[in-house]
Amino acid sequence: MSVIQLAMIFFIVTNPIGNCPTIITLIKDYSIKQQQKILFRESIFSMILAILFLFLGEIFLTSFQIQNYALTISGGILLFIVALKMIFSDRLKTKTDTPKQAPFIVPIATPLLSGAGLLTMIMLYSKEEANDLKMLCAILLAWVGITTVLVTAPYLQIFLGKRGLAALEQLTGMLLAMIAIQMIVQGSGLFLTLLFAV
Repeated sequence: MSVIQLAMIFFIVTNPIGNCPTIITLIKDYSIKQQQKILFRESIFSMILAILFLFLGEIFLTSFQIQNYALTISGGILLFIVALKMIFSDRLKTKTDTPKQAPFIVPIATPLLSGAGLLTMIMLYSKEEANDLKMLCAILLAWVGITTVLVTAPYLQIFLGKRGLAALEQLTGMLLAMIAIQMIVQGSGLFLTLLFAV
């Protein structure tokens, strides 16, 4: 898989566009310039978390002796759940209280951006690709897009409106669902190959 393909997957899983309404709600009491500063800072924090997981994820997998097929299947299922939440976001979203202080790492950097879905994908593809430099480039490239979306989020919501953002989120959710199904099928194939090889 190419760096661009990996970056696109990380971008979609992070879902900065779909998270825009929630994120803007959390910082709506600040000026647009302050919002942009907060979002840029949170984007950097979430990127650092992703990079840390890239280099520490293998240690986690090795210590728990997690096999490729288990990671692929569980990652696909988790990704499919994320996709369903994106597709049916209007029915699942609840009212979010605005905090009195500016968000710091939680909840924007994690779990909204660097959540369980993204960390699972990083673990999965770092094991498959076995190329930390390639993965690092993909993460950095993805975060160029993520940071751009976040910094322009105050204007993006005004331009597209809530319906436009919802439609865009549902479209990316459908794409993510297809990737998830492919992962589940691939993981099942790995498991069956291992099962019949014994």
